[in-house]
Amino acid sequence: MQLAIGSLVVVIGAIAAACNNSSDVSRELGARCTQNTDCDDHCLSGSAWPAGLCTTTCDSDEDCPDIAHCIAEDGGSCAFGCGSDADCAFLGSGYGCHAVAAEAGSAEVMVCRGE
Repeated sequence: MQLAIGSLVVVIGAIAAACNNSSDVSRELGARCTQNTDCDDHCLSGSAWPAGLCTTTCDSDEDCPDIAHCIAEDGGSCAFGCGSDADCAFLGSGYGCHAVAAEAGSAEVMVCRGE
């Protein structure tokens, strides 16, 4: 009986960990897309956005979720912030952590995007 309960705890823990990795992905930011209607706002596509990326329009970081930056792409778009490639693994294959131009000002920010 203790072995079965221990196995159940491990399975529940693994499911919870998997859910936490993708909990920030939504139609607002991070879901895969092929067209704007797949998202709450719009879809970024092309080689920089493997399988497409739902995002929202922004003028500054304040317009994005806390975990995202406003980048100078498609008139200002929110993208997940990162510190290393590992931070982007939840988005799937093809994503890494890259420096890109911020929408507001001349600074660069680190965000998850394709090669």
